[in-house]
Amino acid sequence: MSERKRSNTNWNYVIAFSLIANIILGLGLVLVIHNNLVLNEQMKSLIERDENLTRSITSLNQECAMLENQLDYYKQQAEYYSGLGDRNETAEGLIGQANINIVAVRQVAQDFFEIGYEGVVMRVNVEMEIGDGRLLIDTQPRVGIDLQTSAKTSLLFVENFTGISLRKTDVILTVISEKDVEIVDGPSAGAAITIAILAAILDKEIDHNIVITGTINPDGTIGPVGGLAEKAVAAYEKGVKTLLVPKGQNVVTVYTYEVHEPVPGFSIRVSKPEQVMLEDYLKDNGYEIKISQVENIEQAYELIVH
Repeated sequence: MSERKRSNTNWNYVIAFSLIANIILGLGLVLVIHNNLVLNEQMKSLIERDENLTRSITSLNQECAMLENQLDYYKQQAEYYSGLGDRNETAEGLIGQANINIVAVRQVAQDFFEIGYEGVVMRVNVEMEIGDGRLLIDTQPRVGIDLQTSAKTSLLFVENFTGISLRKTDVILTVISEKDVEIVDGPSAGAAITIAILAAILDKEIDHNIVITGTINPDGTIGPVGGLAEKAVAAYEKGVKTLLVPKGQNVVTVYTYEVHEPVPGFSIRVSKPEQVMLEDYLKDNGYEIKISQVENIEQAYELIVH
């Protein structure tokens, strides 16, 4: 009996030890599962943050490209105007008018981390009256666009190009938009405004099936701008057939997204810049609009004014 009791006691110990071991292993397994769930949530959070940062970086790259164009333009204007002396021409005042469409871009908030861009088509009316050589700019309705520098450069180029002084002519520019908008790239309307002023002086008609975007330099060359794809889409939706762009800007950078799976079950979206022909890119997305390059105002004028 004593041996049987000892045997039973030993089995009881074994069973008790086994139960305790299983409880410990079970608790360990629960802890491992809990930690795994926590790590999964942390990884999901990191992936989401990475995608948000990717979108933010893409938006910042686009914004920086447009700002670089604007800064370069204003630098050229400052250098040019700093070298000008006083001018004392005498001339008769002029009377004339013309209007032209312009394209610009505005920022559109797509989500908390991403800012997108959208093209906008507006109209600029040019009126010339006998006066004191003033440049007057109005917007209808309120439009956040800086045309002062571009318009002054346009007037200076027109005087030099035509040999006609505007010292006794007031030039009134009215920017008309369908709604209140905050425009990003004001200087890009310079080339269009120059053509409209020339048309008003020479009493010519402007072809509204053609739109131009580009800055105006004092020598009449047309400078680079940003947001060309967005501007082309906006022009197409307004029925425009041809968009004139600065020479060398028929190729644009677009951002595509690639999905990577570093860990099974988790994917990361990464933006990738790609150089494409603007006209091909538009056609691939269903927008049939011709893209033509122009180097200077003379070339653009021949295409737009009749």
